[in-house]
This record gives sequence, C-alpha cells and structure tokens, in this order.
Amino acid sequence: MKQVVVIGGGIVGISCALSLLEDGHAVTVLDPGAVGEGASWASCGCIAAGEVVPLSQPGMLLKVPGWLLDPEAPLSLRPSSVLRLLPWFTQFTLNSTPFRMRAIADDLAKLTFRATDDLRAQLGRYEVRDMLVERPVLKMFDDDRDKATMGAAFDLAREMGCTIDEISGAEAHEMEPAIAPDFQHAAVLRDWSFVADPRRMVIDLHRAFVARGGVVKPVAGTGFTREDRRVTGVTCSDGGTVPADEVVLSAGTQSKTLARHLGIKLQLEGVIGYSTGLSDPGVDLKHTVFYAKGGFGITPYESELAIAGTIEFAGENAAPRWRRADVLVKRAHRVLPGLQVEGAQRRIGRRPFTPDTRPILGRSDKIANVTFATGHGQLGLTLGATTGRLVADMVAGRAPNMDLAAFGPDRF
Repeated sequence: MKQVVVIGGGIVGISCALSLLEDGHAVTVLDPGAVGEGASWASCGCIAAGEVVPLSQPGMLLKVPGWLLDPEAPLSLRPSSVLRLLPWFTQFTLNSTPFRMRAIADDLAKLTFRATDDLRAQLGRYEVRDMLVERPVLKMFDDDRDKATMGAAFDLAREMGCTIDEISGAEAHEMEPAIAPDFQHAAVLRDWSFVADPRRMVIDLHRAFVARGGVVKPVAGTGFTREDRRVTGVTCSDGGTVPADEVVLSAGTQSKTLARHLGIKLQLEGVIGYSTGLSDPGVDLKHTVFYAKGGFGITPYESELAIAGTIEFAGENAAPRWRRADVLVKRAHRVLPGLQVEGAQRRIGRRPFTPDTRPILGRSDKIANVTFATGHGQLGLTLGATTGRLVADMVAGRAPNMDLAAFGPDRF
C-alpha cells in the first residue's frame, strides 16, 4: 500500500482517487474549492465520445483574428494576456496542419471511444444513480455556409470512426419541437451523451470516496518536499505537509504552476467558460443542442436548463466578464424561441487547455513518483473515469492498455 496524494478534487482528480483507492492505496485528495463547483459545473455536461478533432481547426483559425477583437465572440482574448499567450498560440497554430490534426484526432479517439464504457462502469460501481443520459447530441446550422464550416471536421471525425448523421433542420425540429423551425441543417452526433447533473455527479463520487476510507482535505497543494528525484510530500496552503509515496497532479489550471516547482514546463493555459442555469426555462428539451455559430450548447439537466460555452483566454485570477454569459442566453433564443430566462444562475469554469488539445497523462523523466492527469480542456467530464483507470495502472506499475506516449508531460 502506498500513501498517494491527489492534488485536485474535480471530476478528473476524484476519479483518479477512487481508482487508486480500489487498488488498496491510502489516498488523500487536496482541494480548497466547493465540491462539485469546478470546471465541470460550468459545462454542457456532455460525454463527448466523438470529440476527436482538435480545437486548432483551419476553419476556426481563420475566424480567430476577428473573434479576438470582439469581446462577445465565441473565442476572446483579453489584451493583458496577449504577450504571455504568444508561445501557446504559436504551437496551437502549428497543430492546424492536416497531418498533425489527423495524428491528434487518432490519439484522442483512443481515449474518448472508451469514455462511455468507463463512465458507465464507474457510476455503477459507486452507485451514482440516474446520471448518464444516453441520448445523442444535436448540432444546428443556419444555412449551407454555416454547415460548411464543420465539413472538414465531420469528415475527419468519421474517418476516426465517429457516427454523425446529417439531417435537415425540419427533422431536428420534429425531434425537438422547442427548436426554431427555420434552421436549414442539423447533425446528430450519435457517439455523444450527457449527464443529468455534473455537480451532483462529482459530489456523489466524493461521498463514495470518503465512505470507502478516502480523505479529502479542503486545502490547496502549493509545493513539494523532495529527496533527489522523488517527491516526499505535498506542502499545503494551511502550512502543513502531507507525506506522499506517490503524487497525482490533477489541479486543473493550477497544474502549470505546481509543475514548475518540479522543474517541468507545461504548455497549459487556463480558459474561462461561462454557463447559465435556468430553473424555469419554459421549454421542454430532451437532447443537448449545440449552436456552433454561437459558440454554446444547451443541456437539459435534471433540475435546470444549462446554456454553456465560449472560450476566453484571461489571466489566472482574472475576474469573470459576466456579459459573456448573458450574451449566450440572448443568443440561445435563436435556437429556442420560447426560452424564459427568469431565475438565472451564472457560473464560470476555468479549463486547462494544451495547444495540441491532448490532455497531459503520464510521468516525467525528471521526477520519479508524480503522475500527471491534467490539461483535459473541454474533455474533463468525458475522460474523468478513463483517466482514473489509466492513472491507477501507472501508479501500480501495470502497463496501461494503450500507448500514452503522445500525452506525456515532457512533450512540451
């Protein structure tokens, strides 16, 4: 049995902690935030098993200059972050070639195509009931030009094995009568599903962890004690130190700073996403619906309708621009004309993005007993259970059932 410290208690961290606990280790999770109120809470809650095409798509890159000048665009960059982000954006742009996009998509497919089975098994093992909603996702397009922006991405996704059915806007309206009837095109993403409530999911997994003997400390990991190439403990924001035989770094956007303490440079940037929960939306929706042109999705959670999206590059401690959340709600009326917005609750999530869209999974040659499980971007909820299984294998010295070389922390 090893003493394992997991830094970060979001969906990825708690999934790692549960898998390690199952292996018989003594596991402590460090997380100062409110349980369940991390990045996943401000998301569309999708299990995006077909999200294999990297963010650095040529069509998207062509839009970036205009978006960066528009504070209400789906992707925005605060002026104070421009110089700091140049190296990240340089690598991001280099990953837009057809060769690199195909390689990234192939790597992501190896992870995401396992995601639904891994999540289903996790939820069953820990008796998290009525959580996985196995319905496909709809993506709406205004017209031919709008649809064409996704053509190359759809082709590559299909090449990787994804199932995408293209239907008319009228057919989508028949599936979901609340959707506006004048969309020309839609797509049904058959590999996707969503969860009933990402906040409840993380809370229930935390409860299962504690009930089985796991320990959660409401403190932040701030640094490490070391002997040569091994970490011996994690220093905490309360001044204490938690001894560790193994450490799992799953601290989201804080992972970059913590890795720097270990002499490891991660190309990782925190990106703000916004979400608004509507407790009485006035419309009935059964599927998650994405409006790509607007940069958001709409998901029918068990207790609210969530409108979530946008990508905003900002400083680590930057205050939210709540106007961005309000713009999403305004644009959601294009998709759902009957939407009511009383009782709105706004929230943000800070998502850790890498320039190649791959998460950071594995060990560094520079340190012997730290396993990285971070950088999932918009795939944290999707890959939580899968990441937990892989991390447990690595800590136990078992060979994971897939090659993780492309995801390693030393690739930067």
